[in-house]
Amino acid sequence: MARHGRRRWQYCFAVALWLQLGFPDAEEHFLKAELVLRLDKAITSLGLTQRAAARRIGATQPELSKILGGKFTEVSLERLMRFLTALGCHIEIKIGAGQEDKAGEVTIKDVRRTAA
Repeated sequence: MARHGRRRWQYCFAVALWLQLGFPDAEEHFLKAELVLRLDKAITSLGLTQRAAARRIGATQPELSKILGGKFTEVSLERLMRFLTALGCHIEIKIGAGQEDKAGEVTIKDVRRTAA
């Protein structure tokens, strides 16, 4: 299984388990996990080492290694988004009207690129 696929499966499995068990902040942890996956993907696609990526995002290599290894509970969503923008990623947050009788949701999607 590819590196990203295995990591994504591990994160999704853990978060699904936390949601089923009713752990607090499971949804926030899932969002952080998605951003960490995107961070790992951005670093790989740019061909950066962890040391070079850490310098670029304003972190240390050991800190980045821990985050990419799944230890990111103490890292804020905002900081993860700053890391991604430092690597050239575009982040867009949309808020739309919902239904009164239904809870809203938060999703993270890849931007679809079209040929110019």
